[in-house]
Amino acid sequence: MPKPTKITEVSKTAIKEKICNPNLIKYLGDGINLSRFNLERFFQEFIENKKRDLGINSQKKVIGIVARLVKEKGYLELFEAFKKVLEKFPETLLLIIGPLEPEKRDAINPDIFKKYGIEKNIIFLGERTDVEELYPLMDIFVLPSHREGTGLVILEASATEKPVVASNIRGCREAVDDGKTGILVPPKDPEKLAEAIIYLLSNPEKAKAIGKEGRKKIQREFDENIVFDRIKKEYQRLIKEKLR
Repeated sequence: MPKPTKITEVSKTAIKEKICNPNLIKYLGDGINLSRFNLERFFQEFIENKKRDLGINSQKKVIGIVARLVKEKGYLELFEAFKKVLEKFPETLLLIIGPLEPEKRDAINPDIFKKYGIEKNIIFLGERTDVEELYPLMDIFVLPSHREGTGLVILEASATEKPVVASNIRGCREAVDDGKTGILVPPKDPEKLAEAIIYLLSNPEKAKAIGKEGRKKIQREFDENIVFDRIKKEYQRLIKEKLR
């Protein structure tokens, strides 16, 4: 049995907790459709029209998040951080994309925006099926989750050349190269979250370069075609082994 070429933090945890035999576990990867999540698909005119349809002034900076509206996604910390961002960049918008989940114990009601005094700078779209058309509207993508798997939305945002600010936790660490394709911040820390967002807003050329590096990382590590080929080869190996 060949050893895995990569051990992820999830794999390490599974081995440590004796969920899986270390000789049997193998990382095959997560992948996304790089053709679907590709900034080059969208001309500037399309982006401007999309912003206009959503009521977004084309001159305003947009911070975006794609996540269920629950506390474990770090929304409360994000709202606190966003208040600080607005002190320096008062015209910035927070674009929230994700379903309401009122049945969850940590569900968030959109009325909470008023508690933070940020409701005039928030656009809440709820659940959408056109997310590949929404990432291009963002200047920065954020995901301040308390816990994550791989964080597929990070992969999608990076594939669309968006600089990412995410929690320094398992899953996000594998999707973001800190300082190169995004910035990792301590979880549940609105101060550091605000600092990272303000840094990227204050340095647009740096943010653009980070976004481009993000696309390259996804092409190298998370192209679904590479993952599919890896899975295919593993099945072929297992079948040959079984037939021996």
